[in-house]
Amino acid sequence: MNRRRFFRALMAPAVLPLAGRTRRAVASSLTAESQDEWPAPDDPHYWQWIRRQFLIPPDEAFFNTGTLGACPRQVVDTVTRHMRRLEETLAHWDYKPEHPDWFSGYRPQLELRKKLAEVIHAHPGEIALTQNATMGMNFMAHGLDLQPGDEVLSTDQEHPGGRCGWELRAHREGIIWRPLEIPIPPPDPETIVKIFAQAITPRTRVIAIAHITSQFGIVMPVRQICELARPRGILTIIDGAQAVGQLHVNVKEIGCDAYFSSPHKWLLAPPGNGFLYIRQEKLNDVWTTLASGQWNNYQAGAYRLMQYGTGNLSLLKGLEAAIDFHMRIGPDRVQRRIIGLANRLRQGLQQIDGVTILSPTHPELAGAMVTYRVEGMTGSQLQDELWNRRKIRVRKMGAKNSVRQSVHIYNSPEEIDATLEIVRDLAARRK
Repeated sequence: MNRRRFFRALMAPAVLPLAGRTRRAVASSLTAESQDEWPAPDDPHYWQWIRRQFLIPPDEAFFNTGTLGACPRQVVDTVTRHMRRLEETLAHWDYKPEHPDWFSGYRPQLELRKKLAEVIHAHPGEIALTQNATMGMNFMAHGLDLQPGDEVLSTDQEHPGGRCGWELRAHREGIIWRPLEIPIPPPDPETIVKIFAQAITPRTRVIAIAHITSQFGIVMPVRQICELARPRGILTIIDGAQAVGQLHVNVKEIGCDAYFSSPHKWLLAPPGNGFLYIRQEKLNDVWTTLASGQWNNYQAGAYRLMQYGTGNLSLLKGLEAAIDFHMRIGPDRVQRRIIGLANRLRQGLQQIDGVTILSPTHPELAGAMVTYRVEGMTGSQLQDELWNRRKIRVRKMGAKNSVRQSVHIYNSPEEIDATLEIVRDLAARRK
């Protein structure tokens, strides 16, 4: 095989991305067999087929997507196949610009950024690939020209990956990081918006909040808060780690200036993937704080914020496969499915004496994460009972002796009902 034919083979659909795909096109990273097997959208067994695309054993129920999502087998196969192909062909790498690299971190990856842009309704040039949400948060926290006394409003519900960069600047440089107390559970969106409206001062320069909080799953009224901030010249930065893949996210409708996320959660991509969106008009206002070759290339959009050195190219292929899988189902359909299942859980828990739901029940604030407690039990006890009785994996939370149950497309009504049966029995025993 001559050199040109070899590189064409290396860029086959099963390994490297192809351009020109539409949302209805068959995903490039799926195997030919899986493409043929996809059921029709109205197939009554559609969601059972989706469940079989995951490697979780059939007798186990995984409800901890808020920490780490399960990758579909198509994603796992894409990553492992790509890693093997690279190892087998390593000696063919010749550094020529028309040939692919064997690792990430130095090329714009424009085709992948186009797919991410479609997921969140942005322009590809506004998106930088990172390794997780924490990296995106730090790019924003350390990349802005803030002065001592400038104020950043946040909440007391932020994940460390969404707040610690601001804390560091407060300790080191004297900016003011002010977390606002959010009632648990908040009664309605207006209450949260009012808290921010009353907290804004002439010193406020940034509002940095989660789209969905990690501990209690509050779907924050981010659009209303951005509307509050923009006329005042306040920059809005949204932590979407728990939102992308759970909700159909449209950053243009939200109206935020920046948005970062970890696709290894709800988008079901391999760990080691992340992204940062910055609105075109604000891109040049953010310094590059992790610098390599293209750090000062202001003509290439967010590409200069992707200069973090050598990365695992196979993980990017896994991210692409996860996006293809998600878009093949459809973001709206995913959201309807998982919110519907979470509502089934919420409604069932509300009927059990001795159970307190700490997550919102207001429909505009409630998502696919439900945090609750059983009177007389610790979070660890409840977590272990669910696993020991029916292999239902939830996550204990540090606050209020609770557990968090994150519902995704690999969960089923039967698993929700099994949860409720166990919780009902545990609550009855403690009366």
